[in-house]
Amino acid sequence: MRTDPINGPLIVGVDGGGTKTQAVLATVVNDDEFRILGEGLSGPSNMRLTGREQTLASLDEAINEAIEGNLPEGRQIDICVLALAGSDFTDVRHEIRQWADHRGVFKRVDITNDADPVLAAGTPDGWGVALVVGTGSVAIGVDEQGRSITRGGWGHWYGDKGSGYDLGCQALAAVSEAQDGMGAETLLTERMLEYFGLENPRLIIQKLYSGGNVRAHIAAAAPVVLQAAEEGDVVALRIVNRCIGELVRLVTAVTCDLGFGKTYPLALAGGVICKHEGYRAGLEDSLGAINPTPGPVTLVPEPVMGTIRIGRDSL
Repeated sequence: MRTDPINGPLIVGVDGGGTKTQAVLATVVNDDEFRILGEGLSGPSNMRLTGREQTLASLDEAINEAIEGNLPEGRQIDICVLALAGSDFTDVRHEIRQWADHRGVFKRVDITNDADPVLAAGTPDGWGVALVVGTGSVAIGVDEQGRSITRGGWGHWYGDKGSGYDLGCQALAAVSEAQDGMGAETLLTERMLEYFGLENPRLIIQKLYSGGNVRAHIAAAAPVVLQAAEEGDVVALRIVNRCIGELVRLVTAVTCDLGFGKTYPLALAGGVICKHEGYRAGLEDSLGAINPTPGPVTLVPEPVMGTIRIGRDSL
């Protein structure tokens, strides 16, 4: 148990999505500085995709790891900010609040979209566009008057355009068409078989179903697609360019609806867009060719720090 004096408010921030959940315990030192007291990491916490049991288990694991031995004796957490993918649904919020009440360690709980902390951490004045491109995809825009809109975030059944799932799904479709003689031959066939450790493309679907979280496994294959495109495979290039086009449409839907002028701050988060420079460069080039143009463009590899800022501002 931590015994050193901590005078500032205590904040737990959580960033949870379809792949992982990250938690941070911090205290506010002054208006611009935080002191990190503990961190935790666990599995996925998108309740719509992984279910109630997995989501709550991931939240418990990440938060327990962050606060264990780091929470001063006798102190409660002043605010817990949960930025969770899929948390816009009323029933999901109800389940999360019940879980938080049961824990009994939080004085206050705020539940927000997983793109909100990206905007808080990645834009100079808290307005602009936050684009999250990981397992799924979503864009949130806030104008200078504080008006907020969300575009995308519909999930993998009929959304998540330009995401890791979209890249992986289109690549698997191309492999199946090539195998059936209905599409062009592609390097993706060889690379996907290597990735899944198989010799026959028809066994891929069996491996996906046996692995549990099908969406996450497909999304995890996105780097294979991006690498094949960088090596010049025409089919992979076509898929990547299509997905970049979808992300441009997503951002443009926000900028047009909010009536942004010549330029706007753009914050980028999510493993796919943050870890793959070529994909990110293609997006920035495409957005830079139309008006309004993004600027500055900021990478937010750890959106969880944005939840701490949100918590501070809420207090």
